[in-house]
Amino acid sequence: MKKILVPIDGSKASQKAAEKAISLAKEFGYEVKFISVVNVPTDDKYAIFGVNVQTAFNANRKEMLKELMEKETKMLNRIIKNLDASDVKVEQVVIAGIPYEEILKVAKEENFDIIVMGRRGFSNIERFFIGSVTQRVIAGSTCPVLVVNE
Repeated sequence: MKKILVPIDGSKASQKAAEKAISLAKEFGYEVKFISVVNVPTDDKYAIFGVNVQTAFNANRKEMLKELMEKETKMLNRIIKNLDASDVKVEQVVIAGIPYEEILKVAKEENFDIIVMGRRGFSNIERFFIGSVTQRVIAGSTCPVLVVNE
């Protein structure tokens, strides 16, 4: 069975990607796996400025991660519920990590045929300074990536 991986971050672009993935799945008989990655912030960015927040940060990390995972799961459930996914085998997972790394890892380990993901439409300058998960997935993917614009 052919498989589509769909990263979801709650943006309109990722929702459009989800709709496109379901459409492709219906047309060509694919299975679809939705993935949402909770990006837990680290205290590294503060260390550059000599600010040590590690003690307070670590004390709250588990609680923060649990809450973020719950919210991400609710968001993903709501998006999938609003799709017309009848006759499509759908799976979903919420994991923690660095989004592009986790997307690439799942795509490779589970041998996906294609990744369908959204792009928010950052300008070239914004992409240069903050990067783009989509750009990084395209650059590192071992399978084709279909990009759906917002």
